[in-house]
Amino acid sequence: MSVRDRLGMTPTQATCAWLLVLIIGGLSGLVALLICMYLLSFGGKDSVDKHGISQVEASRIGGVAIVTYMALHLGYQYHSNELPQIPNGLYLMAIALSYFALGFFEDMQGSLGARLRFFLMLAIAVVALLLTPELILAPVGILVVDWLVATPTTAVIFTTVCIAFLANAFNTADGANGLVSGITLLALAGLIEAAPLTILPYLSACMVSCLIFLVFNIISGRFFLGDGGAYLLGAFCGTSLITIANQSEVSTWWLLSLIFYPPADLLFSMMRRWLSGGSAVRADNLHLHNLMYAQINRKLRSAYWSNTVTGVGIALCFSGVPLVLQTLDVLPLNSDQWLWVVVGQWAAYGLAWRLTRRPTDAMPAASS
Repeated sequence: MSVRDRLGMTPTQATCAWLLVLIIGGLSGLVALLICMYLLSFGGKDSVDKHGISQVEASRIGGVAIVTYMALHLGYQYHSNELPQIPNGLYLMAIALSYFALGFFEDMQGSLGARLRFFLMLAIAVVALLLTPELILAPVGILVVDWLVATPTTAVIFTTVCIAFLANAFNTADGANGLVSGITLLALAGLIEAAPLTILPYLSACMVSCLIFLVFNIISGRFFLGDGGAYLLGAFCGTSLITIANQSEVSTWWLLSLIFYPPADLLFSMMRRWLSGGSAVRADNLHLHNLMYAQINRKLRSAYWSNTVTGVGIALCFSGVPLVLQTLDVLPLNSDQWLWVVVGQWAAYGLAWRLTRRPTDAMPAASS
């Protein structure tokens, strides 16, 4: 059933709704751009060697555009009494905005340090889960996960770690134009089909905000999500996946396939560093998007286009393919066959990393 049918809208009402969304999106995008330009006078600039790919100085506070649009979008819906009475989506936004505030502080003032940052992320998630127990992950049909969430205490611990890990994974992946925003856009476009109506307005607001940011990100190449924006999207996607897994009859493998790249890239990178005798949490420039950018740039000899092709290409390959399979009804959303899609994604990731890695590639430290 389409979102329009679930909401009981006629084609004309749906068209008008999308036109209104685009108008609000355009206006909020301009407002967000002005806010970003103003905030740059206080900090938030990113040097060339900070994020490892871009060849120009960029802004690390692009996440402000995401927050600005979502505030206007949801504010309009609240004023029109269109938000659900049960505030499940509000809980998701509260967690995501807390992570955004933490990251925004780092964007403006500098890093808090990996250990302190992760501790604060865990603390935010624990407090949120204790206040909203419905966000605690329930058994999902995967043996290991079901064992980890078998008791209330272990369920809170596992859910907390998952949310914090996913936020960090999105931040680590924020290294190319359109990569994280594109993955989030495609993932939310898929999740909307199975999302409970109580969180649907929040998912649609975040999806459109990612589309708006994606346009600015690709056109200028000078706006990155920064820690704040990446943490926001990672935490929002994480809590959305948990909510849908708990309340909808869908395959967990389908959910994981939509946001595959950020957590897979971080897990692979940590394991690679550990096996090579280094620190698993020390940043480097051997992520798949770094290696692909280097290979593509040797062909195109254009930092901007290589950056954009890398980010958009990875987003389409890893999140676009599951969305196409879902749209064409190749697999039911509750089918365990989605496991093989995830296996295929891992195989594609490993092959791509192997083919793009050159023996001469070093492991210089770089901020994620």
